[in-house]
Amino acid sequence: MEKAIIDKKIKDRVYYIKKIVESVESLDFYSMKMAIKQAMEAGVPITDIIKQGVLIGLKESGEMGLILAAEALEGELMSIDENERRKIEESCNYSGKVVIGTIQGDIHNLGKSIMIAIMKSYGMNVIDLGVDVRPERFEELARENDVKVIGISYLFSSVEPAIKRAVSLIKNGKFANRVKVILGGAAASREMMHETHADAFAEDALQGVEIIDKWLKS
Repeated sequence: MEKAIIDKKIKDRVYYIKKIVESVESLDFYSMKMAIKQAMEAGVPITDIIKQGVLIGLKESGEMGLILAAEALEGELMSIDENERRKIEESCNYSGKVVIGTIQGDIHNLGKSIMIAIMKSYGMNVIDLGVDVRPERFEELARENDVKVIGISYLFSSVEPAIKRAVSLIKNGKFANRVKVILGGAAASREMMHETHADAFAEDALQGVEIIDKWLKS
């Protein structure tokens, strides 16, 4: 009996993951939402939904699939009631909050929204500062004791002076050793990470989440 139950769970997981892949590939937003919802209800781990479902489908659908998948994920995560969300956060054993925003002079939101959706699905406590965020605002949040990570997103190299100021304000303060800084977005690079003394940079949303995941669990 127990083996039959396990076999059924495996089959259900494979079925729902396949449906997610197909819906992302075909840019079918309604089917995407339904497949993600059903997978979550069937107990498929969020990490599997993202890594083995959404990300595989994105290889075919590209940027438009990315936009729809982010909306679908965010919508289903928002439907989780507060008690269930608290259980997810507690079970993940994360220490501290993550603050993320797009730097002043840049209003691009897509990559940041995707990253936030994934972080929330992992059970992280995330504060979204939005776009066009002043460097000083990042510093203000870094002062809060429960903030452990600051994520700064940007698409254009023209905003690098603001990036440098934001990281400098954080890293030169008394909370420099307590708060990690990660840079993300199309213009983020290893060179800028070294130049600003940020702790990391991410080439994509999932890589960024994986880095932050390790930081919050260490």
